[in-house]
Amino acid sequence: MPTTMTIPKRLTHGEELVVLTKKEYEDAIQKNKEILEVLKIIAQGEKEYRQGKTKPIHSLSDLDK
Repeated sequence: MPTTMTIPKRLTHGEELVVLTKKEYEDAIQKNKEILEVLKIIAQGEKEYRQGKTKPIHSLSDLDK
């Protein structure tokens, strides 16, 4: 039979509460860090594109030039 726990509304300030295992929480934190890192890289690339620091290529062999 599942255990029922009552969390006072004053503790959650009326917000919904989610319970995760420590592993799930740590995985979510790690994934968030990876997403933030990728977003920074994308933002840097977009900035360089706007500044004209990029060049168009038509195939991967153009990268060797």
